[in-house]
Amino acid sequence: MNKKITELKSLFEKFDIDFYLVPSQDEFLGEYTTEHTNRLKYITGFSGSNGLAIFSKTEEDYFYTDGRYLIQAKNQLQKGFEILDMVVTPMKDKLAEICKSGAKIGIDARMHNAMQIENLLKVIPEEQIICLKDNLVDLVWEARPKRKISDITLHPLKYSGEKTLSKKNRVLFLMQESGIDFAIITDPHSVCWLLNIRGNDLEYTPLVLARVILHKNGEIALFCPNPYSEDVKKYFEANKISVFGEDEFESACSELDGKKVFITNKASYFIKKQLSNAVMGQDYCDMLKACKNKTEIQGAIDAHIEDAKAVSEVIEWIYKSLEGKKKITELDVSNKVLELRKKGKDFVSPSFPTIAGFKEHGAIIHYIPSKETNKEISDNGILLIDSGGQYYGGTTDITRTIAIGEPSKDQIHDFTLVLKGFIGVASRKFDCGTTGANLDVFARKALIEEGKDYSHGTGHGVGSFLSVHEGPHSISKYSTIALSPGMIVSIEPGFYKEGEYGIRIENLAFVKESTEKGKLEFQMLTLVPIQEKLVDFDMLTDEEKEWLKEYNSRCNL
Repeated sequence: MNKKITELKSLFEKFDIDFYLVPSQDEFLGEYTTEHTNRLKYITGFSGSNGLAIFSKTEEDYFYTDGRYLIQAKNQLQKGFEILDMVVTPMKDKLAEICKSGAKIGIDARMHNAMQIENLLKVIPEEQIICLKDNLVDLVWEARPKRKISDITLHPLKYSGEKTLSKKNRVLFLMQESGIDFAIITDPHSVCWLLNIRGNDLEYTPLVLARVILHKNGEIALFCPNPYSEDVKKYFEANKISVFGEDEFESACSELDGKKVFITNKASYFIKKQLSNAVMGQDYCDMLKACKNKTEIQGAIDAHIEDAKAVSEVIEWIYKSLEGKKKITELDVSNKVLELRKKGKDFVSPSFPTIAGFKEHGAIIHYIPSKETNKEISDNGILLIDSGGQYYGGTTDITRTIAIGEPSKDQIHDFTLVLKGFIGVASRKFDCGTTGANLDVFARKALIEEGKDYSHGTGHGVGSFLSVHEGPHSISKYSTIALSPGMIVSIEPGFYKEGEYGIRIENLAFVKESTEKGKLEFQMLTLVPIQEKLVDFDMLTDEEKEWLKEYNSRCNL
């Protein structure tokens, strides 16, 4: 790793820069990348999905990530990095401090969100941010993994529940309201949702890594290198979709300069610079995609029934193996989860790498077992299993924390605090217009009363056979999006005692109208019992006890 970083820094003089930014995102600016484009992992060894390295010509290097990955960053990064929480210490402030002396910061504008860089320009003179034509990591990357390009497949109406024409017309209506002639859609999730297509360009998420330019007359230009069948070709022709090479996208964008163009707030700074008069705002597809239709909700229900069978069988297998004195490890659990999910109807793949953390590994929020870290599951401790599946009808994500042997009083107490927060959100009826931030406080209440908390959001949106993390809604301290009927969201409070254990309870649920007039509520999708061995019932209210009893009874049907 030292050699890679040294090679990277050797280019600074040639390009006349003092610092260089390497984000975890690639040119599609999504949460997840391919091995071909995971530049941050190559240059630093960090494998999390959210990070940014600031490499210095002469000073110490800096590494930013969020609360989920702070322990992981400490474990994976070599010496020489100051590791910072991007919420506690905003990157903008650090870069402004760096630039006081006139230092120049190099970036690849294709890898950075336009809003992020424009916020930097409020505190840093434009001449000190140097947009380089070349990506410096690419120039030093040896034995780079080959890019995977999958075939485009159709996501049929029996799963999508809405034709492309209907979706397109809804987007065109929004464009017409704003007086927009062209909409540039750069998020592959939105592209795949809008066109009812899927692919396998990205592991765990069934995407075609593509972009779209939509004209107000309904014509769609799709930019990607992916092959497709004759049936898909006919489908494209019927829906006025023309396919172009991805290398034609940038020139197509530049030709729109000066016209009435909309670009999403997910677009890169490179695209924004090409379109001086472009209107930037929330992706037209975001809210449309987030509110699932009846077909998608039913698909999610069916997927979770299949998923519950697999996860319940995994837990049963763990206990039977231990009773039979069979040696099992974290990797064994991870492999068993996949083996049993594969038996499910319409299962395609995991929706993310399985997290199976025993004892102190459970306190690493996004810990993924490996040959180097694999821990035997034995004696007394708690095991955290966070896993999910991609099914044609929907996407799943579930976390269960289970006791191995006899749990300690502290573990039972902390688990019950987390459970109280979980029920506090899951059972709540709330007004229309309620945001995720309004609900987040109920998830943390019991923990905070004892001076405890967790450093991640309480819930994220989930796609329909798309990303397991889908916006724009979430349940977090900072969410400003109102929860609406049809939205699928996770509810996952936790507590992590570094070096000892981790606790998280996670269900997926969808928002629906409540029987109480004018209110909304959650309908649980996840159907795996919450382990009562870890519950101190004396800490629960009568209402909480009743909720848990009813939920676990429904799971056991």
